[in-house]
Amino acid sequence: MILKKAILTVALLSLSFASISSAHPGRTDSKGGHTCRTNCAKWGLKDGEYHYHKGGGFFIGVDIPTNEPTPSTSDVEETTPYGYVKVTLPTFKIYINYKTGASDAQNSTLEYPFFLYNDIIYAPLNYDMCSTLTIENTWSNEVGLSLRKTDTEIGEGVHFQRIKASSTQPTNMYAHLPTFNIFVNDVWVDNVNEEYPFLVYNDVTYYPMTWHFNSKFGLTTGLKDNRFDIFK
Repeated sequence: MILKKAILTVALLSLSFASISSAHPGRTDSKGGHTCRTNCAKWGLKDGEYHYHKGGGFFIGVDIPTNEPTPSTSDVEETTPYGYVKVTLPTFKIYINYKTGASDAQNSTLEYPFFLYNDIIYAPLNYDMCSTLTIENTWSNEVGLSLRKTDTEIGEGVHFQRIKASSTQPTNMYAHLPTFNIFVNDVWVDNVNEEYPFLVYNDVTYYPMTWHFNSKFGLTTGLKDNRFDIFK
């Protein structure tokens, strides 16, 4: 007797959902659901409420899984261009010649900023910076880039070539090895085999401010309290 009542109950419920399905207006979309537009309260829905249909009945607030993967920002990896290395702007401030007041380079505003590669800071060897750091800089197509130490002290006046006020540094910065010879104090640099090689960024050569090369130019550097000092 109990079994017969259970079967009857299931049959009544099936008829009830079937009647709802046949009377409930509107076609379903590709996901098996749609938005209620008319007589929504009659079906226990709000006007404009989206719901799903399945097997003749309707289900409110049930997500139908799809086979499409959810895109993830972590799956998108930055690709370094072939033949280049990624460099970054330092987060610390840079000062030149603290002995005479220390000029703040305001690195993010420089057209040719100092950058970091493998945790070593690199200095641009454009005309203004070479003049500031008192490095003699000569170039020829036949010889390449020649850099020499001078006996000149860093003066009070430092020169920085700034980017335009409306410009900003790029989000991603890439440098590459130079294709020309480099000489320091008339000694050829085997740049390809250097642990910290000279690099080129925006058509300007950069030198690694390691103790090895700083000593060749008579420069001293130090990083302390989020401040990088360069002096001579």
